[in-house]
Amino acid sequence: MQSPLTVLDKLETAYDIVADVLGEAPQLYDIHLDQALLVLVLAMRRARRSRKLHRRGHYPRPLYRDQNLPF
Repeated sequence: MQSPLTVLDKLETAYDIVADVLGEAPQLYDIHLDQALLVLVLAMRRARRSRKLHRRGHYPRPLYRDQNLPF
C-alpha cells in the first residue's frame, strides 16, 4: 500500500499537469497558466524548506557551489 502523498508531492503533480496542458495547448498562455507554473515552483521551494510539508530525508538539501561564504 502506498503512503499518502505529501504536500510537496501534490504540488509537483499540479505542476506536471499544468505544464502538460500548456504543452498541448500553447494558446492557453493568455489565461495566465504560465504564471501558475511560477507560483507552483515558488510553493515547491517553500515546501522543501518546511519539515511539515515533506517527508524527512525524502528530498536532500541542495548542495551549494560556494561553501566558504563569509556569512
